[in-house]
Amino acid sequence: MTFKLSNATSYEWPVAGEIAGVRFSFKGQFAFLRQERIEELTQQLARRQRLLEVGQDDPDLSGVHARAVAAEVLVGWSGVTDDDGEAVPFSPATLEQMLQMQGVAIAISNAWAESLQGARQGNSGRPRGIG
Repeated sequence: MTFKLSNATSYEWPVAGEIAGVRFSFKGQFAFLRQERIEELTQQLARRQRLLEVGQDDPDLSGVHARAVAAEVLVGWSGVTDDDGEAVPFSPATLEQMLQMQGVAIAISNAWAESLQGARQGNSGRPRGIG
């Protein structure tokens, strides 16, 4: 198998979660980030989680949370609909609306983290542009 050096700026990965006992899923379009940024985000998230688990926090990490990560990495979607079943186009405003819903930001940031693991493991759902 050859390595495909692609100009793609994003890739699809499934996002799934639950809001008030109702399961949801959609295809997220995630940005390809530079490796340095991926490492920075994952290290900051892990450090903040460890601190929160022992009842501490670090003011330097106060902006590092699932909502901030989701807002940075999600750049599009498919399979998101409104109350009438109509497709909701991706925009900064609709993303903000989505991120205000309980548990959605965590589902998005978890899906992003899973996509990083899936790409490393050669998962069949690997990001487009990597081959």
